[in-house]
Amino acid sequence: MARPSPRLALLILSALTFLSLASAKSGWGEACSQNNTHLDPDTWALVTDCDATTYCNANGTCAYKGCRKDIYPYGYNGVGFDSLPPLCADGYYCPDEMDQCLAQQAVGQTCQKDRDDECQPPSNWLQLAGYLNVNGSICLNFTCLYANVSVGQTCQTENTAYTGSTDSGATYAFVVSRDNCENGLYCDGTALQCMKQKEIGVACTGNKECLSYNCLASDVCGRAADSPITPAAWVYVLVALGIIGFIAGIMVGLWFLHRKSREENQIKLEQYYNEQLAYRQSIMSMSHAKDSLLALPTDGSAEDARKTLHDPSYAYTSQTDLQLPPNMRRESSAAWSEGGDSEVLLFGENNAAEGSQSHSQPRWRG
Repeated sequence: MARPSPRLALLILSALTFLSLASAKSGWGEACSQNNTHLDPDTWALVTDCDATTYCNANGTCAYKGCRKDIYPYGYNGVGFDSLPPLCADGYYCPDEMDQCLAQQAVGQTCQKDRDDECQPPSNWLQLAGYLNVNGSICLNFTCLYANVSVGQTCQTENTAYTGSTDSGATYAFVVSRDNCENGLYCDGTALQCMKQKEIGVACTGNKECLSYNCLASDVCGRAADSPITPAAWVYVLVALGIIGFIAGIMVGLWFLHRKSREENQIKLEQYYNEQLAYRQSIMSMSHAKDSLLALPTDGSAEDARKTLHDPSYAYTSQTDLQLPPNMRRESSAAWSEGGDSEVLLFGENNAAEGSQSHSQPRWRG
């Protein structure tokens, strides 16, 4: 691969340096030329030698701007709102150069491109004001006019071509047509007379012919670009049913989930109570066995001792006169006390209401 010659590389570097210097904007106090001030043919914006915060003064240097036409002007990032150039008062306007505020121009006087605000409003400006003009005044072909031409009268029109770009970088041209007809009218480009604007669905050739100012690619008037979208009634019904179904699904799912949890807790509780009942029965059996052994006569035999545990006729009874079975069951345990308490008291003190009782005989507390 051949290497570029040093001379060619130097020429390329010089060209890049020249382009960067040519594209650089002058700052405050630096030199500029008003002869280079012009309108961009693609965007129709004012282009000068100075940066966004300065303008080219008559003495050939860049000076700070003395007014602004927008609330938040371009190029003032990081600048406090109080430090921005002032807005102009009513009856005045800030030109594209933004050097100082000037008095509004009368009808027939010169104005800058698309600067309707530079023109004085008419006396009936409330009636003529619309979104295609400023206070009933309009700047057409660099001349201030009133937007007051009625149906059938001769009108003036201005067609401006703009260049746009797509997401892929391709460029395309589109034309914006403006006129001095009243609201609800447009200036026909052939007859140069004001005609009524068209309703949605009517054939059109340009945006200005439609009341919505939106002529679709199918050459019919469509909805305005800023018009709200109103869904059909069935959309609200489907959304409501979807919300209700979603809530119902959550409730049913939670019910099944909690039911499973309740069943698991129920099994745990049953196991716990069965275990406690088993412990209780064991304690009662031990108490009964101890009581039976202590109450045996000293001259009794081993057979008599066994009968006190296994023969009901030898068993001791409680205050309810129910025999204490050798193996208590869960469903019959509550019958051994009046309050659900069947604790056996061995060798307790005599109860005043029950009378005296032998220390060798057990007493039940129900």
